[in-house]
Amino acid sequence: MSAPSSSAIESTLVENRVFFPNPELAKSARISGMDAYQALCAEAEKDFEGFWARLARENLSWKKPFTQTLDESNAPFYKWFADGELNASYNCL
Repeated sequence: MSAPSSSAIESTLVENRVFFPNPELAKSARISGMDAYQALCAEAEKDFEGFWARLARENLSWKKPFTQTLDESNAPFYKWFADGELNASYNCL
């Protein structure tokens, strides 16, 4: 089998098609569409720590809630939600 040509690889890098979900599936999705997705992206760009803190509080059950979202004191070994405690198995189920 031969390696793909560089033009074949380049054509996949410029892929810009959008595949919309089935409308029935979209009705029950957590993100209701492109407008909601773009709003999430804008929120994350404006305040990424606040964005992740909000999502962590809304979507995870914490045994001990975190008080600091991101600990940057030992860069590049950053810690997210370091003083919080949760049970990952509980959250998965």
